[in-house]
Amino acid sequence: MEIKWRGRPEGIKKRLICPLLAFSLVLGLVAVMPGLNGKAEAVDFDKKCSVTVAPVDPKNTELASDIANADVVVDLYKVADAVLVEGYDTYTYQFLDGYEKLGDIYKENADNADWRQMAQSAAGYALDNGKAVKSEMPVGSAIDNLDCGLYLLIARGRGIADYRTTVKQEDGKENIATVAHSERFVYTYLPELISLPGRQAQNADGSVTNTTAGNGEWQYAMSVNLKPEQDPRYGAIEIVKTLQSYNYNANAENRNPAEFVFQIEAELNGEKVRSTTVSLSFTEAGQKSAIVDQIPIGAVVTVTEVYSGSSYELITDREQTATVEAEDIVSVAFTNDYNETNHGGGSATNHFEYDEAGGQWGWTRVPDNSTSGE
Repeated sequence: MEIKWRGRPEGIKKRLICPLLAFSLVLGLVAVMPGLNGKAEAVDFDKKCSVTVAPVDPKNTELASDIANADVVVDLYKVADAVLVEGYDTYTYQFLDGYEKLGDIYKENADNADWRQMAQSAAGYALDNGKAVKSEMPVGSAIDNLDCGLYLLIARGRGIADYRTTVKQEDGKENIATVAHSERFVYTYLPELISLPGRQAQNADGSVTNTTAGNGEWQYAMSVNLKPEQDPRYGAIEIVKTLQSYNYNANAENRNPAEFVFQIEAELNGEKVRSTTVSLSFTEAGQKSAIVDQIPIGAVVTVTEVYSGSSYELITDREQTATVEAEDIVSVAFTNDYNETNHGGGSATNHFEYDEAGGQWGWTRVPDNSTSGE
């Protein structure tokens, strides 16, 4: 078989993989390659291609509405040139420098190529060393003036410096992924491959698959819907405790700490999303803080000082609220002071337990036999 090159740049090494079976986004679809019988116009490599990328299926209106605020953009990397398969109205790939491993993956099982693995291999090189042919292209508009070939799509949030991450698949493997953020959610995208031009094949469930085999006219303007995973974004709240003065008299012998306990309840849309307690201990006057994380963005957090010791009184309100925001750690502040009492009774071990029936935390104090107090 003789392969005829069209417009090969000088000095670029390429690897030819043949034959090509049907290609669809991420997954391969086996089909019979049509012959050149003159009934349909043969693939024309002189034509320019375009692709319009949606950040999610527009039919998913709830997801599409939120993701519209995530400022998703697309970087497009070319990983292979299109090469005509002699005698058939289809084409194969000549992989470009840096993407030769994709050819190895394809060659191992040409009848059912692992397109997800190929996309992972392409992303590994592209994100470290590759140069995008189109950068930060807004989703929803056509990315045009593209030569025929195989392209890697990387969707990400504009302005996110560290947009690369990894996700664990069902088989336990970690895959490269990229992220975009709306106000309350993080969207995770796997890298995907698309071949330009393509044909459309109707699936049994009524959906459409983009392919390079099968019948039908070649489509030089393609559209794809990405399939992100949506997860809540998390923030944190800081509890700042100031102790203005310390009861040195009661604690002079063993310097048992003055302990302050806080109950944290977070609600989002009327649903409890986080419930925990933290404590801060002092052996002298001063300021300390504690961070409570893994609270969904937008949650309203109520922090209550539920235990202040026997010799200290609150100067600030016992209960304070704050709304968790995307960028900053929000803070609530509590101030206590020694109340000039000198209660003895020894140090105490506090045991905390959640009462499911009552829906709140409780605690019991187990004093020891020492004579110093709080």
